[in-house]
Amino acid sequence: MRHPLSSRTVPTCMRTLTVAALAGAIGVMMSPGCGNSTGTTGTTDVGGTTGNGGATGNGSTTGAGGATSAGGATSAGGTTGNGGATGAGGTTGAGGTIEDGGVMDAKVPPPTYVSLKTASSFVVLAGQTVTNTGFTVINGDVGISPGTAITGFPPGIVNGVIHSADAVAAQAKQDLNDAYLDAAAQSGAPVPLVGDLGGKTLGPGLYVSSSSMELSSGDLLLDAGGDQDSVWVFQIATTFVAMVNHGVILTGNAKADNVFWNVGTSATIGVGAFLVGNFLTSTSITVQTGATMDGRFLTQTGAVTFDSNTVNTPPPIIHF
Repeated sequence: MRHPLSSRTVPTCMRTLTVAALAGAIGVMMSPGCGNSTGTTGTTDVGGTTGNGGATGNGSTTGAGGATSAGGATSAGGTTGNGGATGAGGTTGAGGTIEDGGVMDAKVPPPTYVSLKTASSFVVLAGQTVTNTGFTVINGDVGISPGTAITGFPPGIVNGVIHSADAVAAQAKQDLNDAYLDAAAQSGAPVPLVGDLGGKTLGPGLYVSSSSMELSSGDLLLDAGGDQDSVWVFQIATTFVAMVNHGVILTGNAKADNVFWNVGTSATIGVGAFLVGNFLTSTSITVQTGATMDGRFLTQTGAVTFDSNTVNTPPPIIHF
């Protein structure tokens, strides 16, 4: 008996297929042209094939269990495309989005280190006042310019030099202003990240909020993946708030000196919170009772306020 398909005309462009390729196409209902084809199980044809199991030709694939494509693909099981991926608990690459419990990595291209120049010797630098209540220990220099009011030391202790409206403080403030603008201008591969950072793990990168950021549901983990030169820049349009007893944890050889919080208005560090990095704020910084910091509190125009805190200068890193 003659096969029911033997009377079909094979298009010219299909005549160059190998025997193996034709054998693989058995069971697929071919359309007369050479563009796209449709079958019941999903396979790949010269111009791309789509089936119930789900595939698209020309190098791109989509399926219920997840797939890979040249231009990036999204699937229920989470997948990779052009450096970015989306999954229920997955990982994102350059410019991607964040998933619950997942890892966000915006390292391509990475942000650059923000040089503080002479401001790097200061743990605290303010525009108008530095005030303290209780037993605060600051391990590093404290400065203010153009204001002159530094109060509450003692009972607070400064294990460094206090510069009140002198030439050293004035130069440090200028360098702080330059650093603030540098951090605000970085635009490599920004990842939108608004609201609560708690419970997330972030790889090095540039993270941008058009409004605020906070730590309210848990701790934030910054993972350098073994590279101590990894840099994080957080551009925050308005405020940053760390809620009670929440904080930032470094892992994978991440360094506090490489973390920059560029805050458009003010930062509030809640009771018992623990932070790392360099806070570069426009207006003010309030550090509530018992909060600790490995890094710097630097504000352009307003006040830095303490209440029984510990602030440590981050270990220096040589940047080439």
